[in-house]
Amino acid sequence: MFHQPVPTFEHDGLQLAYERWGDPEAPAVVLLHGFTADSRSWAQVANAISGEYFVLAPDLRGHGLSAVPAGPERCGIEAFAADVIALLDHLALDLCALVGTSFGGMVALQAALAHPERFAAIVLSDTSGAYSHPAYDEQYWQRERSIQAATDVVRRFGTAELGRRAAADITDPFVARGIRERYARLSTEGWLCAAHARTSRPDLLPLLPERLGMPAMVTFGEYDAVRSASEVLADAIPGARVVQFRGVGHGVPLLAPQQFTRELLRFFEDVESGRPVAGRRTIS
Repeated sequence: MFHQPVPTFEHDGLQLAYERWGDPEAPAVVLLHGFTADSRSWAQVANAISGEYFVLAPDLRGHGLSAVPAGPERCGIEAFAADVIALLDHLALDLCALVGTSFGGMVALQAALAHPERFAAIVLSDTSGAYSHPAYDEQYWQRERSIQAATDVVRRFGTAELGRRAAADITDPFVARGIRERYARLSTEGWLCAAHARTSRPDLLPLLPERLGMPAMVTFGEYDAVRSASEVLADAIPGARVVQFRGVGHGVPLLAPQQFTRELLRFFEDVESGRPVAGRRTIS
């Protein structure tokens, strides 16, 4: 079977990959994946919305098929956000909707504040506007401590070793292999780059009321360890739509893609129709 090569563009001296779905003449939507993932994590959502939108999902620097920068000075959250703008410039897209989950939400928020004129709407799922805040609960900090412990393992032994440890107690060989391969696909340097960006990013929460002017939706799972941070983020965005997904943990677009897609399309329809988006609800 013939496979088309993955499209790439160059920015900051790096070759960066992305996937695309749908008609390039349709309104554009950019999807940003989470830490340790890549553009493939968006496949179900992208396929579901590509009938109405031109969908783009980059592999963030250091992830998937994108190159890894050398040195932490090129691993700030600002660099990740600049790559998103470079992708839009590469494709001559003046305006798009931006969707980010987890780490991708952090990148999306940074990009939207740096270049608000490029984004017609923003969706932030399972994410936060600052690394630290007094209202973040113990679940959030437990998760952060586990990520730091994993980062220490990666720094000493590499991502393949972390994958081996993560799969050690999995009895299903197919699942265990998938876990090992997922971690092995992300290089040690790529992991450390994104880990640095996560913890060194600026506190954007004070800037949101005045500078995030486009319609916004914040989503999170009922059982997400990052839920308290998502709640703080939602409270900082005036007029945001806030959707909690019942029975879901961290990573709503991946864990509940059909429900997430339904809410995403509903949000886009309201934005395009000029209807108010503000409101809060919990859905199954």
